[in-house]
Parts: sequence; C-alpha cells; structure tokens
Amino acid sequence: MKKLLLLLAWTYFCVVPVLAHAGNIYPSLYLEIYMYDTDPDDPDVGCNLANSCPEICYHPTRPSQLHCYNPKIANFIGVVPIHVDRLATPPLATGWPPPCGPGGGYITVSCGVARTGTALTYTGLTVCPNFLQGPGTPPGAIVVTATTQCHDWVDHPCYAKYLTTNTTASYFTITGNVEDGNKINLINCQAVSETSILTVGGGAQWGGTKTIICPGGTPVEATTWSRIKAVFR
Repeated sequence: MKKLLLLLAWTYFCVVPVLAHAGNIYPSLYLEIYMYDTDPDDPDVGCNLANSCPEICYHPTRPSQLHCYNPKIANFIGVVPIHVDRLATPPLATGWPPPCGPGGGYITVSCGVARTGTALTYTGLTVCPNFLQGPGTPPGAIVVTATTQCHDWVDHPCYAKYLTTNTTASYFTITGNVEDGNKINLINCQAVSETSILTVGGGAQWGGTKTIICPGGTPVEATTWSRIKAVFR
C-alpha cells in the first residue's frame, strides 16, 4: 500500500522522487468533532463548500484549542474531521505539481478512524475541496490526496460522519490504515513519506461528561539558523 500511495502521487501529479528529506519535522494528526441537526453534505447546508460550517474543512485562524469535544443530542449528526498539524511552516512549500519547494505541508494522508464507547452509525466519508479519495474502505482505511495544491495545517483533508440515537459518550481515535498493514502515513509536498516521524496527537469525544483534554494549535517551535538552512539543503 505504501508503494501504491507513492505511485498514486507520482502518477497523478507527475512527481519526480526527491532524495533529500526537506519536509516537516514534527508532523502530527488530530481529530476534531462537530455536530449538526442535518447532513452537512446536504446542498442546502453546503458545509463541504465552506459556506454554513467552514470549520469542518479548514481553520480560518489558528485555534487556541482544537475542537476535540462536543455535546451530543440524539438523532443529530457528528462530523469528525482529520486535522494535520505541527507542520514545518513557514516556509510553506509552494508551487504545483510537486515537488513544491523546500518547506513543509502535505499532499497525502493515510490512516484509519476507530470508534469506542457508545455505538454510532457510520454514514460516510466526505473529502474536502481540492482533495481526492484514494483506495480503501473508510473509516478503517482512509486515503486522501491533494489535487490542486500543497496544503498547510489550515486545510482538513476529509471528515467522517456518524448518526447518534443517544447522548452518552463516544470516542474517536486515529489508527493505522487496516488495508496498509495498520500504518499511518503522511506524504509531504516533496512527495516523501513521513511515516517514520509522524505522530498521533489526539482524538475526539462526542457526548457524555467531558473527560478528554483538547490539545492546543501548533506551538511555535524554537529553531536555529542551522535548522533553517537545513530545510533548504
């Protein structure tokens, strides 16, 4: 599957493999949770077009805390976006197609989303604008690849949707892609896999008494001139 992911990126974007790693330093995946009384993909709601509820596909400003908890109302829909954070930007890798410069960012995410606690009904995965769903059966096997640009933390690649009939707690965690040997993968804007340095930063809780601790947005990393120069090598 790893070879398939890279082949997908190289074929779709005419990417030339890059020998030197010049992407992210501490990439991490998180989950968020939001709730709506109607399907966010209903054309009259237009969440996927970032009209009524833009938070499920992007953050217009960096949050002090990620939205990892939401109360639950029976017969409402929970939306669980994947949030890619702790990217080594600035400088953001720009340009298209990849390789897109010396900075951070990402073009492909591969993982799974698991649910524990009170049962829910999974209703589907929606890919955010400027992304394309790759091979795999969500929510256990999710592959999403960029189609028009390199992406920074502000852009969510996709979100899973669940229907509830209760108000008690359900929990979501990022897991490995079950169709890729239970691996979690991020491909940066130079089309280089960052599996070896990628971490899981946190999950989400829907309903019940809040017990989860929501992490903050990307911290400012201390850096040195040597590290900055290394990014451009």
